[in-house]
Amino acid sequence: MDALSQQPRIYTVSEITRNIKKTLEGKPDFNSIWIIGEISNLTFHSSGHIYFTLKDDDAVIAAVFFRYANKNITFKLKEGMSIRVFGNITVFEKRGSYQINVITAKPEGVGDLQRRIEELKLRLMREGIFDPRHKKKLPILPRRVGIVTSPTGAAVQDIIKVALRRFPNIEILIAPAVVQGDDAAVSIVRGIEELNKPEYGIDCIIAGRGGGSFEDLMPFNEEAVVRAFYSSRLPIVSAVGHQIDHPLSDDAADLAAPTPSAAAEYAVPVKKDFMDEIDYLLIRTNNAIASLIRDLSARIAAIVERRIFRDPYEIVSRREIGLSDLEKRIRACLREAIPTGRNRLLVVPDITILIKNIINNKTYRYGMALNALDQLSPLSVLKRGYSIAMDERDAVLKSVAGTAVGRLIKLIMHDGLLRCAVNSIEKGKHHGEKK
Repeated sequence: MDALSQQPRIYTVSEITRNIKKTLEGKPDFNSIWIIGEISNLTFHSSGHIYFTLKDDDAVIAAVFFRYANKNITFKLKEGMSIRVFGNITVFEKRGSYQINVITAKPEGVGDLQRRIEELKLRLMREGIFDPRHKKKLPILPRRVGIVTSPTGAAVQDIIKVALRRFPNIEILIAPAVVQGDDAAVSIVRGIEELNKPEYGIDCIIAGRGGGSFEDLMPFNEEAVVRAFYSSRLPIVSAVGHQIDHPLSDDAADLAAPTPSAAAEYAVPVKKDFMDEIDYLLIRTNNAIASLIRDLSARIAAIVERRIFRDPYEIVSRREIGLSDLEKRIRACLREAIPTGRNRLLVVPDITILIKNIINNKTYRYGMALNALDQLSPLSVLKRGYSIAMDERDAVLKSVAGTAVGRLIKLIMHDGLLRCAVNSIEKGKHHGEKK
């Protein structure tokens, strides 16, 4: 059976449109894509949405740029402009058409510029141009601020207005510069270098411009300008108005501000804040001094209230009387001590005789005790012909059983030691008795 003889599936318009929508919107190839084309049929709706058609020589595609997305672009869409858009393909079922919902857009040719910027950024990064360690701190209280920007643009007016509002006494010096076009980079570099000269007495620099298209901001992506920001002797603030992509000058500057007005706020402090801080410090200092004075006054008053300050003559008089009494007592003690000493000297001979008698008595008693000990001493017994027998381990032999024939023994006499060998042992014999 061939395909023509089979009953074909019948779709409603809604069904086939939904299938097409599902197929297109579900494929990754049609999501998050870039499309290049020329703008035609451009319409700015009162709702803020932008509708247009992208076309080339052979085809067209509808495009819608919703308000929440198009508010971030930095250039104005124009009829006939060559543009690059980024977005997703969607199907509008009620019309049976497809379109691209634009998320962001750039003028054609921006891709090459962006690539050059990224390459420059990478190279400068490797050199350490963007290293945070090289960032200089802004002065706390600058006396004079230098500005590098167009002298006729809105940016310089915004900076001056904000700076004078925050600190009316601030001095401002402007280095006029071209901030757009082919001569802009050289002009900006010259302005930064000029304000860095010591004779101007500048404390910090603000360099930038108001917002603009990607191409308008390109001078602040030029290598010479970026290096001038980095090489500035003075702290420098990049004040390029932007909402999406920030220029490389922001990375090289000591501080980056999203707008010129914000740059003035970063660089210039509020005078009232300083005055309030000074007033606060003065109050604290005055309070501390007053407290110290009160403390010292109280201590002085307490010292003055002491008796020595109230009636010093009375105290001196009392001390004088005390010294007089002490002198009398010392003299009386001396009068009593001298006769007593004389009497003690008179009895010294009697004491000497008494001491001699005590010594003689002690000597006699010591001799008697020594004689008694001598009588009890084993050495005295040995003097009478006795001896003490000891074995080889110096143990006293109390019996013949304590030794054996052939062993050595020692005989302790009263005047020395005999080393003997046992030739024989005769038990039970005492003092020459025979059994």
